Amino acid sequence: MSGHALPQLHTDRVNWTLWGGLLFLLMVLAILVLGARWLTAFAANADRLPVEELALIGERRFTADEEVREAVRELEQWSLFTADVAQIREALTALPWVDRAAVRREWPNRLRVYLVEQVPVARWHNGDWLNDRAEPFAAPPRPDLSHLPLLAGPDGSAEKVWQMWQQLSELLALNGLTGQALQLNHRHAWTLRLDSGIELALGREDTLARAQRFIDLWPRLEQEGKPVQRVDLRYDTGLAVRWQDEDQ
Repeated sequence: MSGHALPQLHTDRVNWTLWGGLLFLLMVLAILVLGARWLTAFAANADRLPVEELALIGERRFTADEEVREAVRELEQWSLFTADVAQIREALTALPWVDRAAVRREWPNRLRVYLVEQVPVARWHNGDWLNDRAEPFAAPPRPDLSHLPLLAGPDGSAEKVWQMWQQLSELLALNGLTGQALQLNHRHAWTLRLDSGIELALGREDTLARAQRFIDLWPRLEQEGKPVQRVDLRYDTGLAVRWQDEDQ
């Protein structure tokens, strides 16, 4: 009976493959750990990548470069990694004419800032302004915006006042007239002032219809040849006129 030879085991080859794989894995782990430590140390060093440039993007009409620099002056000790973009954004949106801001890091040493300014559509009472969303906001006076209408109303009424102003302005424009100011008082009664200085008391109801009544009767009032100071339209029919030369 003939015997069969057992296959030879290549134990040396198996051991080398196993050890090689373990060595490779250890090298990868060591590189990851060292890399993480290097990035942490690098990011913590504020002088390694200082922010040397603040790029301002967006059309600006009311906000000067110096105002932006002053707003972020306290945040000058930045690096690209340590710059707090939320804090920078907050400092910029605190500027009176800035509506919103976005801040983005750009390698290696720049912060890109996109500013969107308020769009004033009217002057609001107490020295404030009204933006294109009918939201009051505080900002310094500007003589170049003195042509904007002056609107006023109780707290929380800005949108209502702006909508009424738009309707009245359109009605007046169709008849060759222009408004200058509109007020809603605490009793919810409207008073409109034309650019000629004439004041119209429109009351609380049927505001547009009462304005139209004035427009219809205005040619007859002009024929009187006397300057009109105030027209009271708070009647179901007709109106009451105060002339400028009347005793107050």
